[in-house]
Amino acid sequence: MVRLPVIKAVLFDFGGVLAELRGESHLLPLVKHRLSREEMWAHWSHSPAVRAHETGKSSAEQFSELIVGELALDVSPADFLAGFRQWIVGPFAETHDLIRDVALRHTTALLTNTSAVHWPVIESLDVLPHMNHVFASHQIGRIKPDRVYFEFVIEQMGIAPEEAVFFDDSPLNVAAARELGLHAYRVKGAAQVRQRLTALGLLPA
Repeated sequence: MVRLPVIKAVLFDFGGVLAELRGESHLLPLVKHRLSREEMWAHWSHSPAVRAHETGKSSAEQFSELIVGELALDVSPADFLAGFRQWIVGPFAETHDLIRDVALRHTTALLTNTSAVHWPVIESLDVLPHMNHVFASHQIGRIKPDRVYFEFVIEQMGIAPEEAVFFDDSPLNVAAARELGLHAYRVKGAAQVRQRLTALGLLPA
């Protein structure tokens, strides 16, 4: 069993870690597979339209018009936005048991790039009550994978980077967290998070 130094906090991404998203199945057909999955998400992570919207600096309507232009999508902004509103499918089957178990033993935090479009759905899913801290990009004006996002999280939580374990499904976000000194792992779904936490000795087998 691999054991870490004293860990005070467990940090979770939302989409792809605690909840299933249908963003890929919506977006890939719209780019007509001109981009690979990895290229599409890399573009998304650095997109000026996405970054403005998910840091609370533009409206949903402004975002949808800009992203349709950026990606040369053959769809109207209104139709894109209608599909975008449906990206969150719901929590993975293991999510609620996982976050309850973690919250009994560790300080918890949700680290999510999101927007006012999706936030009401997230609020309805019984995830936030199990989080001691919530860092939603559209509320704090900072976004992953920027270093300032992770610096803000650590400062607000009052912990050192090495005292936190972070789970995300994006390799860009994992790499950025590791650069700051967090113990960061790429996972897909809550079951993989539990497996990792158990292997690290942070949850009982």
